[in-house]
Amino acid sequence: MQIHQEAEVWLSTVPLVEYQEWTNDLDIDPLPEAPATAAAIASKSEQPRMPDWYQLSFSGTGKEYFRIWVVNLCLSLATLGIYSAWAKVRRLEYFDRNTSLAGASFNFHGEAKTILRGRLVAVVLLFCYHYLFTLSKNLALLFFVIFVLGLPFMMRSALRFRLHQTSYRGLRFQFHGSVQDAYAAYAPVALVILLPGLFGALFPEESYMAFFAFLGYIFWPWLHARMRIYQHDNISYGNLRASCDMKSGAFSWSYVGVLLALFCSLIVGIFLSGIVAVIIEKNGGSLLQYIRSTKDVFFLVIGFLMMLAAVLAAIGCLSYIQAVAWNKSWDNTSFPGIDIDSSLPYWPYWRLQVKNFFFTLFSLGLYRPFAVVAVYRFRLAYVRLLAEELDQVQAISRAGQTQATGDSSADMFGFDLSW
Repeated sequence: MQIHQEAEVWLSTVPLVEYQEWTNDLDIDPLPEAPATAAAIASKSEQPRMPDWYQLSFSGTGKEYFRIWVVNLCLSLATLGIYSAWAKVRRLEYFDRNTSLAGASFNFHGEAKTILRGRLVAVVLLFCYHYLFTLSKNLALLFFVIFVLGLPFMMRSALRFRLHQTSYRGLRFQFHGSVQDAYAAYAPVALVILLPGLFGALFPEESYMAFFAFLGYIFWPWLHARMRIYQHDNISYGNLRASCDMKSGAFSWSYVGVLLALFCSLIVGIFLSGIVAVIIEKNGGSLLQYIRSTKDVFFLVIGFLMMLAAVLAAIGCLSYIQAVAWNKSWDNTSFPGIDIDSSLPYWPYWRLQVKNFFFTLFSLGLYRPFAVVAVYRFRLAYVRLLAEELDQVQAISRAGQTQATGDSSADMFGFDLSW
């Protein structure tokens, strides 16, 4: 035993190269490599893989989209709007094919003819609403019922068409929202939007009825959230079904905050107007006389500042609601094995929208395609996906799926729901 221990100590001090040469000279078999035990292999395979963040990105530019936008606009005007269906296909193809995730791009496969059918139906309904709605009370009631019953079905068809025609790595998205859920989400919205027109047609001389007509907008934050939940909770990618755990009251406090901000702005405006009136009164006739002598310029400047403040406030309110809705909708949406994180910041987003508004205004609309690209890229820059292995998740989602050419019922209508 002592000799064996001394041999082990001596062998531990011999370099591996010298030991191999010595065993070759003595014709002794070298020490075998330690076999990997099943426990060691299992421990390595069972080690959890840390999730990775995958960032959405957009490679398109405003200059490229400007060329597409100009051609689409000219052809749509020349064909009295008929080409707008083909214009939408070109637009969605450009944005989807330039949107990438983990090195792979999205794609759009929709046909313009399907979109054109939906556009024709929408044009007929809008014509009836604007020009036939006020001809008689019976017609108003008839079209009101048609719109309330038809809008949920059309919105569901539009969502099915849009998602089914979108693919990622060759696999189509799907929308599984039922007709019943569509009516639960969109029928109240149709009621709120159409009630002012109906009350105007039924009670044209009773102005106080306008109060009851617009009373339904009190429930708009809840309705807005219900629409978002219906959209996000029924998306699927292959075998992966999305879930949205957002609550119906998720947007309520955001809308309350906007109303409080507008109310405070109104109070501040009234307060400042009072201060100006006091200053004029204390300075006597000199200041009042100066204002009277330059009243055209004075009131022009005041009017411009008030209009500028109103525009900035409106953009601020819309940007805040959009940012909140975007973040909460995607933060509460997930797929099996994939979590989605959205952190769209409000103030940079508001500054971008202000810039886009004034650049578009001063360029007589020519900056519009650059603005669309800037907003789309900005939104995607703050959306990330957390997954252990996106390729493995994509393989699971493809299991049992085929390169389907489509559900014909999903192609029935194609309405333009986005920008």
